[in-house]
Amino acid sequence: MVVGAACRDILHQALGHRFTTSATHDLDLALALSSWSTYRSIAGAFPSVGHTGIRFRIADTTVDLLPFGGIEDPEGEARPPTRKEPFSVWAFQEVIRAARPLTLPTGATVKIPSIAGFAATKVAAWLDRSEWREVKDARDLALATYWYEHSNDVRDRLYDTAEGNAVLMAEEADVPRAAAHLLGIDIAATIGERRLAELAVRWPGNLELLVREFTVSNATALSEARRRAIVQALTSGLSRRRSE
Repeated sequence: MVVGAACRDILHQALGHRFTTSATHDLDLALALSSWSTYRSIAGAFPSVGHTGIRFRIADTTVDLLPFGGIEDPEGEARPPTRKEPFSVWAFQEVIRAARPLTLPTGATVKIPSIAGFAATKVAAWLDRSEWREVKDARDLALATYWYEHSNDVRDRLYDTAEGNAVLMAEEADVPRAAAHLLGIDIAATIGERRLAELAVRWPGNLELLVREFTVSNATALSEARRRAIVQALTSGLSRRRSE
């Protein structure tokens, strides 16, 4: 499954947006594994890059290989045999269930997370990395709300379904807020009740920092009050259940 910056750029282009995103354009591949033997084989087949223990040179490309699945211990964390420190793969198992297949020119197939799945990984990354004042994940979350705001499918849901009408009413017919609210609902549906309960005790982390960094590069700048309103709408969606 393609995650991280490459996933962001694939979704951005697939949705018809042509303006450039943030400067990070690395390739992260999440590998669903039941044991470490496959990872050891891959790690032994390609030259390592740097000292992270998960970065390799594959086909002249620097690739981070992120194992998840049956090898997680505890659940949500992975510690490859090539690396000393564990790293988070929180909700990767839930995200891949909702991911879509993408056939490559070679005929091979990879999975691409849905927008909500991508945003779920960014919610987790924000909560982890913002503790160290790393803020790029806030910008990716803002971009995901931008995608929803400008999606015809999302607008159809807002205006033509009972759920969407309820969201529009809750957000006072403010479409950008309603779109962010709906994204929160979709994230919750993607990750499920267990992951959502884990998220509830941590989100939004440093709210003031999140609001400050909740910007979309090369798009119309929003005021601080407007960014705060969209973050609040996203939070409302994360707190809402589809059955309501």
